[in-house]
Amino acid sequence: MAKKKKKLTRLNHSVRRFFDGDGFDEGIGRVETATLTELVQTLGINPDSWEREALIRLLRRVWSDADFQTRAAITAFFTAEGRVYPSPKTKEPSVERSEKIASILETMDVTPSEARALHNAFIEVRTKKITPQKMESKLRHIRFEQRRARIEKALEGHFDLENRLEFNALLNYGIFGERFKKIHPLKTPPFSYTWLDDAEEEEIVETISRAKEETVQREQKALDAFLATLTREHAHLTPEQIVQALKSAAPDASLTSPELPETLLREILSKEAPLSGLLRTDEEILLGIRGRFTPEGFRHPLEHEAHLSLASETVLEAVWRGETVGIAARLEAALANERESFCAQLHELYEACAERAKSLQMPREEIYAWLEEEIVPRLDGQLVISAKLWRRTLLHFDEHIRDALLRRQRQELLARTIRDFKNLFPVARELRRKLVFYTGPTNSGKTYNAMQALEAADTGYYLAPLRLLALEGYEALRSHGVAASLITGEEQLIDEEATHISSTIEMLDFNADVDVCVIDEVQMLGDRDRGWAWANAIIGAPAKTVIMTGSQNALPAVRALAEYLNEPLEVIRCERKNPLELMSESTPIARIGPATAVVAFSRKEVLKLKQQLSQHFRVSVVYGNLSPEVRREEARRFREGETEVLVATDAIAMGLNLPIRTILFARADKFDGETQRPLTASEIHQISGRAGRYGIEEKGYVGALKPDVLRVLQKQFHRPARPVTVPFHVMANLDHIRLVGGILEESSLAKILEFFVRNMQFTGPFRAANLESMLEAAAIVDRYDLDLASKYHLASAPLTLKSPYIVSAYERYVRALAQHKPIAYIPPSGLGEYAPTMEDLLEAEDRVKEISLYLWLSYRFADCFVDVEKARQWRGTLNRYIETSLQKSEFVPRCRQCTKPLPLQSQYSICQSCFRKLNREKRRAPGGRERGGKRR
Repeated sequence: MAKKKKKLTRLNHSVRRFFDGDGFDEGIGRVETATLTELVQTLGINPDSWEREALIRLLRRVWSDADFQTRAAITAFFTAEGRVYPSPKTKEPSVERSEKIASILETMDVTPSEARALHNAFIEVRTKKITPQKMESKLRHIRFEQRRARIEKALEGHFDLENRLEFNALLNYGIFGERFKKIHPLKTPPFSYTWLDDAEEEEIVETISRAKEETVQREQKALDAFLATLTREHAHLTPEQIVQALKSAAPDASLTSPELPETLLREILSKEAPLSGLLRTDEEILLGIRGRFTPEGFRHPLEHEAHLSLASETVLEAVWRGETVGIAARLEAALANERESFCAQLHELYEACAERAKSLQMPREEIYAWLEEEIVPRLDGQLVISAKLWRRTLLHFDEHIRDALLRRQRQELLARTIRDFKNLFPVARELRRKLVFYTGPTNSGKTYNAMQALEAADTGYYLAPLRLLALEGYEALRSHGVAASLITGEEQLIDEEATHISSTIEMLDFNADVDVCVIDEVQMLGDRDRGWAWANAIIGAPAKTVIMTGSQNALPAVRALAEYLNEPLEVIRCERKNPLELMSESTPIARIGPATAVVAFSRKEVLKLKQQLSQHFRVSVVYGNLSPEVRREEARRFREGETEVLVATDAIAMGLNLPIRTILFARADKFDGETQRPLTASEIHQISGRAGRYGIEEKGYVGALKPDVLRVLQKQFHRPARPVTVPFHVMANLDHIRLVGGILEESSLAKILEFFVRNMQFTGPFRAANLESMLEAAAIVDRYDLDLASKYHLASAPLTLKSPYIVSAYERYVRALAQHKPIAYIPPSGLGEYAPTMEDLLEAEDRVKEISLYLWLSYRFADCFVDVEKARQWRGTLNRYIETSLQKSEFVPRCRQCTKPLPLQSQYSICQSCFRKLNREKRRAPGGRERGGKRR
């Protein structure tokens, strides 16, 4: 402790010469700000403020609290600067100072050389601080230094700060039969300052000489003991390497753990662990090791290096003793620590990025993928995210998400702007509309009453669920002397003098206001795929009076919409005009009577039943895949008595007015596009209601072909239909699409539709419609350079995505439109009299759908679709081909393997012969079973 205090005192004295004798606290205040700043930076201090006064206070505190090394660094700084900062106080003339020194010297017993040394020591000291006591003390110090110099010369050495004599000695080496000598610097034990000052010089020299001899003997003994431990079978070193290392070791190196060449040391340590580097200093050895690991969230592994610092002496001692240093576990721990630290940094950086992108709801994987791409090239093999890299990464991330944030802000603005869906229909909102709902079961006259009101109005709209019904509505209006136009997706019969329009519901013009608008089959509100068209029509129909017709289960939905619209609603209930009876027994095919409709729920089943019934009756066929023209022709044949039995899907449940006396269900379940499920009460009521048409039959009957089907009907027939529930599906029209695209600055129709589906939150009982098919079409049109309106019209087209033929034709049309080329209709070749197989019939049905698609698009892109009349002519040809095919009783299902006819009652798509052949092939296959259950 005393030695440490003495060192600090010396530094305090030394620093005064730079401040004209003043202490550090006083002198530092005269140093310029630039020099203060440089000193702070040299010391590696980070101040709270770079103001001059703050720096002065900081340095005074540092000097006061500093250890020897820090004060030595400050003193070295001013020494290197070589400048004295003069005191502002008035100084005595140097003449007075010299005179005072001389007067004190006269009282002292000194030699001329001692007098000169004292004069030089005090000439810069203030006069008032020069005292006889201080000069006497200084004299004793001068004499001691001179005494010590004489002793050092006599002993051929020099004293260190702890008064140990340092000297060079010649030590003997003998190993593996080889002898040599080396000079090494040695130190005696320390001697007291008082003894060195008071004892006789001869005594001191004699005593320290003996200490030198003892030191040499002790070190020689330690060296001999060390050399004795070294054998030719050393674990790490060969005899040649040992001798070479001893000879080349520095004189001041440790005798018992001399230095080894860096390459040799690395070779030895690499046996314990695969080192990537080794750096040696006087006090430590720094080892490097490389590794690979994949941080959480990254997709690719990282190459990185970790370091381990060991005391040089510790490593060398272990090596010379032939021991393992034990670096493998510590290097692995260094790798693990570095990885753990990096992962913690990475997670913190991820959290910072995620917080910035919070409103975007960016997936975790996306953020980590961006971070990997951004920071890995800048790590330079070190798993450290520096403060600079941290700031740079966040800056780049802000730039990366800037556009997305702006887009999100626009989305939020859009959501607020059009959240109240009814306000998207300004014409309807300007009218003081009245809502009327005619509700009741089928055959209750509700549609008749609604059409009477429509005919009586000056202007009006009839919105039908099907093109066939729109055509019937058009013909009914014209037959009663009302000038009307027909507008469907693929056909437009425009009368310039028309006051009324009959159209499919999707074709409603929300900007053409009329007096009365009739919306038929309003229970379709609950339909998963098309319900949006009824919701949009009820909300946006531009009519003073909106008349709806539908079943009783739609009443809660209609009331909810009226309440949301704040528009008056009148409900008119209608009763069925003739009774409908559920039969008590099933009716097999052989007992079916005339004027019967047999209902199945797939095209395949309908065609199979048609074949079975054709053995006993003349049969008409109606199913959804048929064109409206063929369905109408088949219905006419049944209505006019050309056929006795109608086989149909639930397509007859909507609007077909037929002389049906009995409805027979072939089964009590159906595939609804997602699952095979039982029929609902509403579906049974809607289909059953077509039996016993008022004015044609006095009573209607409902039954089934099989007992199990009849039992299901008996359970469901008298149950009330499940109400149509909220929320209702709604969908954007072209004006809405343009609005969304404009605000989002987005030209991709798929992205606009996805935004509408996922992000729009409406005030009211609504949600975005199921747009799966439209989104699939949008994905196709987005690949081409088309304007947004063209994309919307193309994606709204009647596209049958399940048919590869239709999709192929659609893509051809879109590609030609983008290239501004004329689009011709390509007719089928080799068309026979009728379809010999179901596959041929399906191909003809698809070709009719292709024509419907062609005509639908021709009304939107009239300049490009140049074969409209040709397409219409071929539609007639194909419809007659399909009608003829359906009337051919020899049309039978065929095996999909060998094309042989299948039995009419077959439930399978292959014949028994092909089935057995497939089973035999399966048994012969590796792992199959032979007869008797044995495996091959």
